[in-house]
Amino acid sequence: ARTAGFTVSLMGAGTNTTGVVRCDQPRALDLASRRGRKLETVPSPIMDEILAKLSAILE
Repeated sequence: ARTAGFTVSLMGAGTNTTGVVRCDQPRALDLASRRGRKLETVPSPIMDEILAKLSAILE
């Protein structure tokens, strides 16, 4: 699949949010104009995996 190796699953992460984080599509969002709000925080191991995959893409 196109996203193979570039996703991090949230299943079993202990979050209310489900699905995957796609690391191959980083975006900049204007949360103020979209009236966005923080719902929850991902655990550190999940964030570490996301940052490692993003770093590999950007290097």
